Amino acid sequence: MVPGSFDRDMRLLTLSMSSRRIAMGFLQIVRSIYFALLGFSPVEIGLLLSLATAVSAVHHITFGMLSDRFGRKIFLILGGIFSTLRMVIFALSTDFWILALGQGIGAMGEGAGAGQPVVSGYIADKTEMEDRSSVFSTLAVASALAATIGSLMAGLPTWFQSALSLDMITAHSLLFWIGAAGGLVSLLFVLPMKDVKPMKTEETPEKATVSGKRSWGVIVRFSLVRSTSGLGWGFIQSLLPLYFFIKFGVGGEFLGPIYAASRFISIFSYTLIPVVVDRFGEIRTLVASRLATAAMTVVFSMANWLPLAVILLVVFSEPRRDSHSHRCEQLRPDEPKDHRTDGRRIHV
Repeated sequence: MVPGSFDRDMRLLTLSMSSRRIAMGFLQIVRSIYFALLGFSPVEIGLLLSLATAVSAVHHITFGMLSDRFGRKIFLILGGIFSTLRMVIFALSTDFWILALGQGIGAMGEGAGAGQPVVSGYIADKTEMEDRSSVFSTLAVASALAATIGSLMAGLPTWFQSALSLDMITAHSLLFWIGAAGGLVSLLFVLPMKDVKPMKTEETPEKATVSGKRSWGVIVRFSLVRSTSGLGWGFIQSLLPLYFFIKFGVGGEFLGPIYAASRFISIFSYTLIPVVVDRFGEIRTLVASRLATAAMTVVFSMANWLPLAVILLVVFSEPRRDSHSHRCEQLRPDEPKDHRTDGRRIHV
């Protein structure tokens, strides 16, 4: 059952974000392997991936703050343009520096999930407080389904190579053109959306001081958990497909279904996580999930048997972590607005 606040604009947003998530679904798998096929060293591949991570961090901060001031729609459009340009650059060039440019531009277009600042800000502006948690969950499930489809597409280059008699580089270029087409489709869904200026609330100095103290206490604790976890996961997330490619000799045609299964399974966690969070609280749930992920990562690093490595990959892969984060970042409908920045989500 979709919530009452899930109007025409929210449906368009869901379709737009899902179109981009399809492309991100296969890009996250084939990108590092494609760089290896081009002959780049692991150090060069790490630099390319790190560049996107660094730019993406700046993008989340700047786009989130600017969208609070100038509106969300223009930044949703810019995100679609940047992500489409990366796909075009990947399809046209194999030069290291041109690909680095594509990585930087594309990172400015990442954020096709419910937890990203511009998207979450738009949802907060358009939905009622009591419906907000359901809206976030609905969009997150749609994104997970889209990412599942995108993951399955990671094996298309192998099929293109055999069916169309293409070399592997050209086969990947064809996949990137498909991703660029998906980016253009996502823009078509954004254009009819109505923008809403962020709401401003008037508070007395005394109320603002109390609200600020409460909010910053939650933000600091939340940031400590997210930043340390993000640092560790940032080392391995983008390199996992390359790790499987080098250690076990498997590519996108093998990893695609594995990632797809993991992302599909993550959908069911959206019904479980709210129950766990309501029982133990946001911070405890987040800390416990991070500790479990850390423990499984240690085991994963020592796994030399492919089936065991695959099982561990499914268990602690990104979608599961995202499902925890999406739910823990959402506000509880029964909490007073002055408890967490006037009823909006906390962007950390």
